[in-house]
Amino acid sequence: QDMAEWAGVSVGTVHNCYKWVMVAILHHHDEVIHFNPENPEDRREKEMAKRYVEERTCPQWRGGYLCVDATPFNLYQKPGLHGEGLFDRKANYSLSNQVIIFPHNLQIVDYVIGVPGSLHDASALQHTQCAQPPERFFDDNEWLWADSAYGCQKWCIVPYKRPASGHLTRTQKTISYHLSKVCKVPFIWHILTCHGKIHVQSEHFYGSLKGHFQSLREL
Repeated sequence: QDMAEWAGVSVGTVHNCYKWVMVAILHHHDEVIHFNPENPEDRREKEMAKRYVEERTCPQWRGGYLCVDATPFNLYQKPGLHGEGLFDRKANYSLSNQVIIFPHNLQIVDYVIGVPGSLHDASALQHTQCAQPPERFFDDNEWLWADSAYGCQKWCIVPYKRPASGHLTRTQKTISYHLSKVCKVPFIWHILTCHGKIHVQSEHFYGSLKGHFQSLREL
């Protein structure tokens, strides 16, 4: 209604414009979001991502060419249908969104949307194409980077978790520190700690996404 009054049009026109914009965006979906290991263009992007990681860490870590992270898309009120299932750990009603990206250019490789906010990130990751099965995306010496909310697997590497009653060892802190350098961190980001997130580029991606599409801050 506010948009209609501002533009001097009917509410139906605003709704139709919204649908037209979404149709236009989705029309380019497969051109923008794709990853096929047999595609020469995708193989080049994969090699560039590996080179990016190697420059910031060491040659042995170049196999981690993808990053994964999740963010909630909050709903402005409790849905009338199965609303309890959307209640997340931050006491909001939300939809979870998982995105897997290249760290060097923030390009989306895989994603999952519409998952209830109450579902744990590690469980939501299993709905991505990367996990069904991971052999399609990763060779023996390849993996993706994730934060400590995810489970450590052969194809999913996470930093050490600080024990509930205790501290990380010096070696564990050193490894987690270097993991944090996998992605170039803008100077305004000061969320990195020794046991913090290793994929700030994913955080940067979500900031850009919600900055462009304000409705994702609250649906």
